[in-house]
Amino acid sequence: MKLRLIFIVLLTFSAAVFSQSNKLSGPWLLTKAEVKGKTVTPYQIFDFRTNGKLSVLDVEVGTWRYDKNANTVILQSKMDKDFNGQGKILKLTPEAFVMNKGGDIYYYTRVHPEKIAKGNKASHLAGTWKLSGTEYPFAVLKLDLPDHFTLVQADEGETDTRQGSWMFVPKEKALIFMGFSHLLRGKMSLSTVTADGFTIQTSDHVLKAQRVKEEGTKIERLTFTEDDFPEDAEPDESQLPWRDFDQMVEFLNKVASVQYSNGLLMPELNLFKHTSVIVSKIQVNPNKPRVTFTNLSVSGKDSSQFSENYKGGLTNSNNAFFPKEELWRYRITGVEKITVPAGTFACTVVEAVDGDKKLKYWMINDMPGIYAKIIIDETDPFGEASYTVQELEKINYKAD
Repeated sequence: MKLRLIFIVLLTFSAAVFSQSNKLSGPWLLTKAEVKGKTVTPYQIFDFRTNGKLSVLDVEVGTWRYDKNANTVILQSKMDKDFNGQGKILKLTPEAFVMNKGGDIYYYTRVHPEKIAKGNKASHLAGTWKLSGTEYPFAVLKLDLPDHFTLVQADEGETDTRQGSWMFVPKEKALIFMGFSHLLRGKMSLSTVTADGFTIQTSDHVLKAQRVKEEGTKIERLTFTEDDFPEDAEPDESQLPWRDFDQMVEFLNKVASVQYSNGLLMPELNLFKHTSVIVSKIQVNPNKPRVTFTNLSVSGKDSSQFSENYKGGLTNSNNAFFPKEELWRYRITGVEKITVPAGTFACTVVEAVDGDKKLKYWMINDMPGIYAKIIIDETDPFGEASYTVQELEKINYKAD
């Protein structure tokens, strides 16, 4: 009888501990902290998992344990020694949790993922938005359902990508961003909301968002490999359209320059970033004969020459792909009509491999030396993928 009574007491005690532990377990949003006399608003999600693990922003940072007798939470972490210690529970209800740890007060509210997902969907803010008001000339925010966001900011030669979670708060007409972005962090007031745009504001930022329409440029990843170009399968060069150099000289002598758009695929956003305009100035000496392409990269008001290609005499004499470099391993896939900003053209389509670089050319059949479109799909030595598309925007003919 005595043993049975002890068992019942132990069982009751264990149930009470589990009840308190179960009340604390789960995700909580840290909305406010009073640390060393200052009030901060971190807006970070702490997940007190039932297995005793503790994660912050989906990163496992340590362990937690509930002490029923002391009414405390014992925290341990190898990542951050300041994280270690006991937190005295000042308040614990199904929706609120307040803790005193070392004299600092932390305020949490319960996170309900299903309610967040429902509210985010009802906000109609999911989509891709171009941001203005940042320090970068290119900034795009993608809000995915149920609650994930991606922020990509880019400048010439620099791209910064940040990710995290977002939450729409209809009662306060606000957005909460939780992640590692310095630009989008915490609660931000939401105003002037339309189908095509909105404004978000913090104490030191005013950001305007404009909805990005679906990308017009087709994303065609090049999936062929070097094995698809066997060395014993020589392509029929007679199918290439620019074999006659005299014909090229005659045509290009009428052209002053050609202009291409240059776009870089942002895989996180599934859209293209317009990086620059490429202008190729063309000079022809029909007497030698000789053709020169002087290639300029134009970004804003700045332009710089990045290469020069010429053909004449022995130079590039056998290069049927001029003004591009000669291709050694390629195949001709056929002839097709393609529409680009400059118009619709009948082209011979060529695919090629060059090490880790894959290429696809649309060679305009009756305009030797001018490509309608070029795709370059490559991987750099560091394993970073790059996908660029150049499309013909304009052909500038010489004045009669």
